[in-house]
Amino acid sequence: MSTPEPVATLEDAMGVDQLELEVRQLAGVTFVGVGRRDGSLLVEVAAADGADLASLRAEVHRLAAALVDGPVVVEVLGRTDENRPEARVRLQVTLPLPGTTAAELHLAYRQRRTAVQADESDGLAVAGAVLAGLAALGLPAPWSATAVHALPEEIGAGALVVLEHHRSGETRRGVARGRSQADAVARAVLNALNRFLEGARPGGAGAACA
Repeated sequence: MSTPEPVATLEDAMGVDQLELEVRQLAGVTFVGVGRRDGSLLVEVAAADGADLASLRAEVHRLAAALVDGPVVVEVLGRTDENRPEARVRLQVTLPLPGTTAAELHLAYRQRRTAVQADESDGLAVAGAVLAGLAALGLPAPWSATAVHALPEEIGAGALVVLEHHRSGETRRGVARGRSQADAVARAVLNALNRFLEGARPGGAGAACA
């Protein structure tokens, strides 16, 4: 079977978003993060217990070759103690605040809990609130949200968030669905950071998010 021609460059957001959505649907995939590393597209995948990591890595490379024109680095990790859900930041619930356009987002990390608020119609405000919530949990969040887009139904709906590191300028992207647009934006922020300095402790050097 011939390999399909790549349909997008690394700078084509639609093709990169489509790749992330396709990878999320692969059997055994629990988390996906997309970013940049030394001019290449970095696709980080966390696999469920028992997943065939070699086969999964090969399938992600196949999808990348079909959807993106440019160098792609694929990292696939099996689940370890550091990757357990309770070791990651979780969005517990997104609650609309009656009589307002605001939403309250509840985040949890191990035994820590925090709640942040933002206008749910303002995607950048929601993303900023989630980053502030990470700081409130004692986790470093040296990122700013530079773009938030609602995704059309034909590529899976939900939200796309682009984050930029304050010092290095590195960009990371997250895609997620949710029960509301604010919920999707919050989950997309955490997905974008789900491999950022994995294994951090409150007050430490990094965070693992999901």
